Amino acid sequence: MNKLFSQTLECRINNIVYSDSFQKLPELIRKHSDWEYEYQKRDEGCFLKPTFRNMPYRNSFVPEIDITLSNYEHYTMLHITGKPVKFVRVFTGVFFSILSLMEVFLLILAVTFRLDSIYPVFIPIVMCVFVYLLCQFGTKITFLSVIKVLKNEFSQLQ
Repeated sequence: MNKLFSQTLECRINNIVYSDSFQKLPELIRKHSDWEYEYQKRDEGCFLKPTFRNMPYRNSFVPEIDITLSNYEHYTMLHITGKPVKFVRVFTGVFFSILSLMEVFLLILAVTFRLDSIYPVFIPIVMCVFVYLLCQFGTKITFLSVIKVLKNEFSQLQ
């Protein structure tokens, strides 16, 4: 389930970026969006995790972002991975399991009783596809907007 919803992107910045520069990322992302991130430093980059704000809910599609950087002679390559938070991954895993069991039950029912219509057999499949696309689309949109903030900020460094 972890790899199923992951989004990855490589981004080239035309100057040298150091891992210390990432400390201001949560503040920048907050300035350009409504999301708040917690920063964790790593040797090769950083990890940004969405945090709760003063509201009792938050957008579940705001991804966790793992950034690794590789400095070359005149540029930096950022390897960025985004994935939904653990709660969303666990919830979709349970949801897909329940729908899979329902699909097996409906198939057995359709074969055993020779139902007139087989349309109900496709309902769990359609639900799985819909939830998967919803997760992919929601994660991709927020992930790309965070990447836009990263590119804008680091392209301006001298």
